[in-house]
Amino acid sequence: MARIHFAADHGGYELGRALEARAKAAGHEVVWHGADQLDPGDDYPIFSIRVGAAVVADQDAGVDAFGTLVLSEGFAGVVAANKVNGARAVQAASPRAAADTREIVDANVLVFDGIAFEENAWLTLSAFVTASLPHSVERGRRILQIEEYENAGTIEGWAVQLEPEQIAVSRE
Repeated sequence: MARIHFAADHGGYELGRALEARAKAAGHEVVWHGADQLDPGDDYPIFSIRVGAAVVADQDAGVDAFGTLVLSEGFAGVVAANKVNGARAVQAASPRAAADTREIVDANVLVFDGIAFEENAWLTLSAFVTASLPHSVERGRRILQIEEYENAGTIEGWAVQLEPEQIAVSRE
């Protein structure tokens, strides 16, 4: 099972806590980074950055970790979490969309609007943490280009080079 870092602001507190409880019941290790109780005056940036930083630190240490944010304005949390170098925060409204974000850009933080329906949010979160990045040259190359820009401010055309014997051949 994965480690899931959770946080929620005032607009997503109830759903965030419900998803946290469901993740624990499913056997995931859970770390809560939000307020201990509902605080109508809290702000999303600190929670978004805490979750993004914790996920990146865990992944750098080899831990299978993800983040989940539940916020009154989910899109704003996506922007804030993505300020953490290495965080790839996305919103997804369905299990298929969540799996796609993992399979295409290796997303590691999932963000919900606080008004999301709990059952759909749980199914979407479950799909997110169980999907994986396929081992393909194209996907890897694109992620490396994003990371190169994130770290160096440029894309010099990194190309993943493989020898012909390393390329999988499909026989139909």
